[in-house]
Amino acid sequence: METQLENGYEILERITDGFFAVDQQWNFTYVNTEAARLLFRNRDDLIGKNVWDEFPEAIRLPFFEHYHKAVNEQVPVTFDAFFDPLQTWFGVRAYPSPNGLTVYFRDITEEKMKSTEKDQHYQSLFHENPDAVYSFDLLGNYLNINKATKELLGYSEEELLGQSYKIVISEEDMEKTVHHFNLAVSGLPQRYKIHTIHKDGSIILLDVTNLPIIVHGEVVGVYGIGKDITAQKQAEEELQTTSQQLQSFIENNADPIFIYNMDNEVVQVNKAFEETFGWLKQEIVGKGLYSLPLIPANKWNEVCELDAIVKQGKHVIDKETVRLRKDGTRLDVMLSISPIIDAKGNMNGWSTTVRDVTEWKKSQEMLQNTEKLSIAGQLAAGIAHEIRNPITAIKGFLQLMSSAHDEYKDYFNIISSEIERIEQILSELLILAKPQVSKFERKDIKVLLAQVITLLDTQAILNNVEIVAEYQPGVTYIECDENQLKQVFINFIKNSIEAMPNGGRLVVKISKVNSEQIKIQFIDGGVGMSKETLAKLGSPFYTTKENGTGLGFMISRKIIENHFGEICITSEQNNGTTIDIILPIRI
Repeated sequence: METQLENGYEILERITDGFFAVDQQWNFTYVNTEAARLLFRNRDDLIGKNVWDEFPEAIRLPFFEHYHKAVNEQVPVTFDAFFDPLQTWFGVRAYPSPNGLTVYFRDITEEKMKSTEKDQHYQSLFHENPDAVYSFDLLGNYLNINKATKELLGYSEEELLGQSYKIVISEEDMEKTVHHFNLAVSGLPQRYKIHTIHKDGSIILLDVTNLPIIVHGEVVGVYGIGKDITAQKQAEEELQTTSQQLQSFIENNADPIFIYNMDNEVVQVNKAFEETFGWLKQEIVGKGLYSLPLIPANKWNEVCELDAIVKQGKHVIDKETVRLRKDGTRLDVMLSISPIIDAKGNMNGWSTTVRDVTEWKKSQEMLQNTEKLSIAGQLAAGIAHEIRNPITAIKGFLQLMSSAHDEYKDYFNIISSEIERIEQILSELLILAKPQVSKFERKDIKVLLAQVITLLDTQAILNNVEIVAEYQPGVTYIECDENQLKQVFINFIKNSIEAMPNGGRLVVKISKVNSEQIKIQFIDGGVGMSKETLAKLGSPFYTTKENGTGLGFMISRKIIENHFGEICITSEQNNGTTIDIILPIRI
């Protein structure tokens, strides 16, 4: 028996916990080495001494209550308690017996400090969180709230604790809130948006997260986190409104607009772009800048330069250039290119606004030609006035001289021919200076053309040119000034004959465009004209003929315009020229 007791003491000496035993009078009967070390006492000084006499401070601490409970109720107890004299936390397990009490204890100060620090972190996270953080019991009554919750809702802690969350929920969101709270109570985290009511009656939009509070596997309550997104929602709505306005501006703009991203891909085009260039959105969006068929081949260097400028964050304003329609038609355009900057100041693309200036350029050219015509007319009036009188006198004296000097007859004939040429030029100049009064009558255009062809047929034969007339069946009567139109037809047919020095074929066609217009065509197989020559055609005193004045086409065009018609000339070098005259049937 004594040996067993000795073995038991030996085991108690080896355990890492402090251990002591007291009898029914609370006197120490055994203290192991670890207990003596933890209590900073000599165990020989404790054996036989009363625990409450040796440690009177413990009487007012949890030790006294728990030890007596174990002895009085004969139940084991486990607890943690702080012993002030030693500034130490002890984890205690006490086991009663009919003879007294045995106690195991250990120093848990470090564990307690870590646990306390962790609790403080959680408390700080709860109380100092900028968002509203709160907890509910299973019925939805507030158990705890942080400072942000009070500031958000305008209620004090006393006004909310113990109250249901329903007092701050708007009627429109009540059913939704109850639904999500019940799901959180069932153990499912929830996130949703609701309108809450401030104490002053104002409405706050909250982004709410509900998390179940789980202890030992059971839900015992619900945590709530509420983030005020009222201002954010308002900003989003304002941004959406601004975006819609911008989108409307882009979509309804009269000028074509297309937008690129930083990868040079088209991300948007408007309706005007579709109408102007002929491509649908789905055909162009997603395409790269350098793969688009709307840029002429000779403009790629220009495009690269503009691309580099805009990617530096700079603007391009009213850059005059050329772009292509889907059908290949060239358009004269003005480009305005702007970088697109986001809210953070970063560039995420650029927009291009295109203004079709084709008609404007034509108008400018017409205006310039009109000004030239005006100047030419004023000059012509002066020239005709100053030259015609002397020419008349010279012509009269030349006739007298020719009758008296037959030996110079050939010279006189040459001089007379040149004087007639001068008079012809003066007549053309006077047409520019003083527009002729038009006398419109109903005439058959076929008859007029036939008369002109008959007149010039001899000249055509001499130049080995065949004139072929092709008239579409139907009414060819129009209202016109017969003499003026004949002058135009004579001019164009003569020009066509002269454009075929080696002979050829001139086709004269008449066809109806529609019930209101008729078209006359002069198609030759002559030397043709370059694009540069075509562009200058009609400028005062510009001519391709060695002895021309450059006034014939100007006068012809003026006559056609006086008939409310239009002239279109197409030509290629060595491939002939086609002149189209469109005239209204009735003026």
